[in-house]
Amino acid sequence: MNKRQKLWLKISGSFFIIGLVIMVIAAYFLIQSVRENFYQKAFDKRYDFTSLEEDGMIDAVQVFHGVKINTFGQNESDPPTIILEINDEEEAELKGYKVNPDEEGMKPYSDAILYKQMTDKQTGKEEFIVSLQTTPANENDSTTKYRTYTINENGIIKKSDFTSDTKSKLETQWIRGISKETQGYYTDLPYQDGGASSLLFLSLIGALFMAGGFWVGRSIIIKDKGAAA
Repeated sequence: MNKRQKLWLKISGSFFIIGLVIMVIAAYFLIQSVRENFYQKAFDKRYDFTSLEEDGMIDAVQVFHGVKINTFGQNESDPPTIILEINDEEEAELKGYKVNPDEEGMKPYSDAILYKQMTDKQTGKEEFIVSLQTTPANENDSTTKYRTYTINENGIIKKSDFTSDTKSKLETQWIRGISKETQGYYTDLPYQDGGASSLLFLSLIGALFMAGGFWVGRSIIIKDKGAAA
C-alpha cells in the first residue's frame, strides 16, 4: 500500500468515526425525545389544568381558597418592575420587564410570570401555581432562574427556587409559557419548530459520513489486495 492509499485510508477512517459520532448524538436526542413523550403523556393522564381565562383574559387578581394573589407593574421605576403580592404582602420584584399599560389582565406580565390551576385526577385535589422567571430581563445569564409558589386547598403556600438545569418534572410544567417558551424535562427538541426534521437531517448526515468512509476504505483495501495478488 503506497503513501497515497494510506492517506486515503486514514481519511476514510476519519469520515467513518465522524459519522459514528454524529449517529450517537442523533440516537441520544432520539432516546431523550421518546422519554419526553412518555413523560408528557403520563403527566396529561394524571393532571388537568383549569382555565383561569374569563372574557378573553386572566385577571391579575386571583383568590384561591382564601389566598389572594395579585400582580402589577411599576413602569415608573428604574428599571421597570413587576410586583407579585400574596395576601397583600410583597413576595417578589421582577426587574427589567416593560409593561404595556394598554394590555389587560396577566397578558402584560406573561414574559415573567404565569398563573396556573391544576387538578390531580387521582386525588381530586386542586393546587394554584404562580410561576416566575427571577432572572432579570436585562441580564444575559446562561442558566435561567425560576421560582414557583404552590398553594394547596388548605391555603398552605410552598415556595421553590430552581434553575432551568435543576427543575423537577412538575416544575417543568409550571414554567411552560413564560417568555412564550415550551420547556421539556429531558429535552426541548419535541416542542421546537423543525425539531424532528433536524434530528432526521442529523441522522442522514451521520449515515452518509459512515457509508462514505466505509466505501472508500473498502475500495482501497480491495484495490491493494488486487495489486498484491
